[in-house]
Amino acid sequence: MGTAARNQESVFIDWEQLDSTKGLTVLRVPVPGGWLVYASNSYHQHGGMTFYPDPDHLWDGGSMVRK
Repeated sequence: MGTAARNQESVFIDWEQLDSTKGLTVLRVPVPGGWLVYASNSYHQHGGMTFYPDPDHLWDGGSMVRK
């Protein structure tokens, strides 16, 4: 894949699965400047990805408490 030269060692993205409700699968991976976050459900077989800015990677993966 791609045309860039690679060494013999494989490179993988190590996704972390987050706890979630409503049957969603939510994954995140740290990247420079924040997180890539992917969410999907098993019914539609597709999902969405977003960048969450967090330069110091302080987000613990949870959501804020609703009031």
